Amino acid sequence: MTEIKKVFKWWDSSQSETITAWLEDMEAQGWHLLRVNWNGLRFHFQKGAPRKMSYCVDYQTKVDANYAGIFEDTGWDKIYSGAGWYIWRQTYQHTKPEIFTDIDSMIERNKRLIGVFTAVTAAQIPIFMINIKNTIFYPLLILYVPVLGLLSISLYRLVAANKRLQAKKDIL
Repeated sequence: MTEIKKVFKWWDSSQSETITAWLEDMEAQGWHLLRVNWNGLRFHFQKGAPRKMSYCVDYQTKVDANYAGIFEDTGWDKIYSGAGWYIWRQTYQHTKPEIFTDIDSMIERNKRLIGVFTAVTAAQIPIFMINIKNTIFYPLLILYVPVLGLLSISLYRLVAANKRLQAKKDIL
């Protein structure tokens, strides 16, 4: 009988590298990713032999017909796509393959996310201001304030990550 493990893993857009490292570690422990659901938060693994697997998380606001083909032609398998998010993987033996091979492509990915998070966060502010006067809204603050906080934290992390990448690029 095959052993299956289901893991709920919370992550946000600023943690792409964290989630890829976790997935690669799971593969090294012999937990092979079968599928992802719940908007990229629930991971299904099957126990097997440890293997070297490179993962990449990408976010795209607009995908043309060539997007998937470019990755598939270079040996990447799409394991998940939803809400603009893509999780790609590729097995390897010696040198770990990378999708983002240059700093500019990582900065561009983060800029796409910054644009989305800025729009979503900015849209929440007028809603919050209109409803703050409504006493019926007060119980919802228990949910609304943390969500607005998470959006703001993700936006801050993405901006900080781009500053670090830009500084690294300037050194090179």
